[in-house]
Amino acid sequence: MLGLLPFLMVIGNSMFIPLLPTMEVDMGISTFQSGLILTVFSIPAALSIPFVGILADRIGRKRVVMTSLIVIALGSLVCAGATFLNGELAYSILLVGRFVQGLGAGGTASLAMTFIGDRFYGEKRSVALGTMEVFNGLGKAISPILGALAALLIWTSTFWVYFLLATLALIGISKFIHEVEEDKITVNMTDYIKGVFLAMKKEAWWITPVMFAGGVALFLLFGLLVYLSYEVERVYGMGGITKGLIIAIPLTVFTMASFYAGKKVGQESEKVTSLLVVSLALCMLPISFALIYHSFIATVIYLTLIGAGVGFFLPCCNFLVTSAVSHHERGMVVSFYHMIRFLGVAFGPVVYSSWMMNEWGMFLKSFVLLGVVAVWLKGTFPTKRLVLQKG
Repeated sequence: MLGLLPFLMVIGNSMFIPLLPTMEVDMGISTFQSGLILTVFSIPAALSIPFVGILADRIGRKRVVMTSLIVIALGSLVCAGATFLNGELAYSILLVGRFVQGLGAGGTASLAMTFIGDRFYGEKRSVALGTMEVFNGLGKAISPILGALAALLIWTSTFWVYFLLATLALIGISKFIHEVEEDKITVNMTDYIKGVFLAMKKEAWWITPVMFAGGVALFLLFGLLVYLSYEVERVYGMGGITKGLIIAIPLTVFTMASFYAGKKVGQESEKVTSLLVVSLALCMLPISFALIYHSFIATVIYLTLIGAGVGFFLPCCNFLVTSAVSHHERGMVVSFYHMIRFLGVAFGPVVYSSWMMNEWGMFLKSFVLLGVVAVWLKGTFPTKRLVLQKG
């Protein structure tokens, strides 16, 4: 049931990536406007996450999660209603519905991670976090296929699919996830905020680059997936289910890499440094090759390697962040981390829709961004601290 939460957050955007060209034609909108359909979901989701973390620490995780799922369902109904209208009004109401969906999505994935941080320790925590990334990756892998199928039938059905999934998660969380008194804190708000910022300040020297790196990884992945979506349909003339399956390839590899990395980190926490190096290499090498040569097959291979790299990378970041603070600050700290991650998801499609007009420049900027992450992470990784915390 907890796995449905990151699944919902991811599918809320990934499902629409293959649909963007179709939506442009059907609604008579520009490429930038179609990108906004993704962004207007992601930005409120990202910005609401820290406030959701505060509420979860104050009144309990379950209550906040259930309220968030209800908001997602309501937003989906607004989006579905917009499809019965025409012109600018339909597009405007669609954006409002997507905004409401995003507000609800902010209370899903980060709280699933917080639940796990509260209830599991050491290797079990790492494996559970890796499993969350599997649901995350599964959402990424399945959603392009769902989107492609919707494009063959009627793309507006995606809003009803999202409504049904949110309702299913609401029923499941209500029945199977039980509130624990430890999920709430009793100190006053001033002391709570002070404690969170003191905890963040103490660990800021290494946790800041880790959080930033997680956001960059998703910015890169979602941006390049939008690029792949347009390449497959407009340059190589492939659409429908074929397009969805092609986009699903790097995301399926991402899912498998996430699960492997989660287990590996749990069993041997000192291997985190090695996994981070491997993951950065898997991202930077194909981008450097893309600067020299790319074709359809090469582009799919490059994206698949990048999917593997991001899949190795994110479970390491997750484990570090959830181990950085105590139980009582974890809700807000993990939520802040998810805000940064989701800002990457939000801005990736819009930025890359502009960058991909100059492919060589797009790959160069991607390479430089990853280089900045690698340099910032170097020398800040607290292996000994992590081993002690695991114990």
